[in-house]
Amino acid sequence: MSKASMDNQRVKKRIAEGLFALLRKKAFSEITVTDIVREADVARASYYRNFDSKEQIIEAAMDDLRDQLLGDVDYDDDEQIFDRENARAGFEKALAICLVRKADLLALYDNGFGSMIQQTFNRYIVEFAGNVSADSLERYKLYFISGAVTNVLIEWLREGAKEPPREIAALCVDYFSIGVLHA
Repeated sequence: MSKASMDNQRVKKRIAEGLFALLRKKAFSEITVTDIVREADVARASYYRNFDSKEQIIEAAMDDLRDQLLGDVDYDDDEQIFDRENARAGFEKALAICLVRKADLLALYDNGFGSMIQQTFNRYIVEFAGNVSADSLERYKLYFISGAVTNVLIEWLREGAKEPPREIAALCVDYFSIGVLHA
């Protein structure tokens, strides 16, 4: 990667960090581009060279999160995702990554961007699962799992993430294994 490209990545990161710092202090609708560039300590031109809107910063952050979640997934067979240990390990990894981004995720959620977090997890689990056909009823299992995990994630983070990711992941897999819809 060239020096200019590395510098641009650094600027993008500072802009995102600036927006998320502001989201922890005030509502998204109250944040201006001026606020962001001031918080990030970058030139206004740098902002507009990289982003067209505040929402685009969040989209880029969610894409980065999904890429990080997918970082070392290597299942060739879609059925492997439903293997108990693979599912537990995947959830644990996702929870650990999200724990590092706790403040940002809660700031997004509290500012009405829960659907973007959910969409990120939907995309993650579909890519994680591999070759589940778009015509298959199995795809709904993926969305069921994604919705449940996203809700557990938000509440776990909101409650202070007192339990380790491994424990929460095991709990989720246990619920899916016994069928949470059975009485």
